[in-house]
Amino acid sequence: MSFCSKCGVEIEPHKTHCPLCGSPIQETDEEPVEYTKKYPDEPALGPSKPGRTAKQRRKLIWEIASVTLIIPLLITLFTDLIINKTVSWSLYSIASLILVWLIISMPLLFPDKLTILLIGEALPLFVFLLVIDLIDNGRIDWYLRVGLPMVALVETIIIAVVITSISVKNKGLNIASFILFGIGVICLGVDFIISSFLKQRFTVSWSLYVLASTLVIGGFLLYLHFRIIRGVDLKRKLNI
Repeated sequence: MSFCSKCGVEIEPHKTHCPLCGSPIQETDEEPVEYTKKYPDEPALGPSKPGRTAKQRRKLIWEIASVTLIIPLLITLFTDLIINKTVSWSLYSIASLILVWLIISMPLLFPDKLTILLIGEALPLFVFLLVIDLIDNGRIDWYLRVGLPMVALVETIIIAVVITSISVKNKGLNIASFILFGIGVICLGVDFIISSFLKQRFTVSWSLYVLASTLVIGGFLLYLHFRIIRGVDLKRKLNI
């Protein structure tokens, strides 16, 4: 195929002059060089972004939880101010929301620091009950005799159950039994504290039924746990 060297028009094979500009045609065996793109049509995709780390995910959850709790706190506060022209009943809601925020924040911000985690989960509840007692009439009434010992009992039993569950080698039904034992002891202590405050004497009543039930069920689960473990160990020894 021939092309005019002057105007670039395609020339038929038998023509000797360009039909457009009249220039003589020089025969050549070379094919016209086709234009090739230097770059692809679509830019190459860059390296994919790595996913969020566990710490970043926890921080994101903490931020979402914080915003979620701040919204009802502000709504409650402003509603109280608009209606009563002062802060009154909203203090109960505000204290409760702050307590929930602290309990949620501890495992998200300090997941690997057991001491800070335990203190951070226990201390807010002590302060919360004290604030609730003070909000009513500005003085401490039931906190020292009911709130403080009750929270101390609950937190102590929970910590004991957690530490025991973590320290045992073989975990299974024994964890459930530990929890049941803890529930029974908590109910017994709560019954004792409330009865001594209301009746002015040390006595227990309904908690004995709860304690008996948790001891029986927890003991049965504990027996099953060790029975299963012994069965597994026996099979390993006998290579069954």
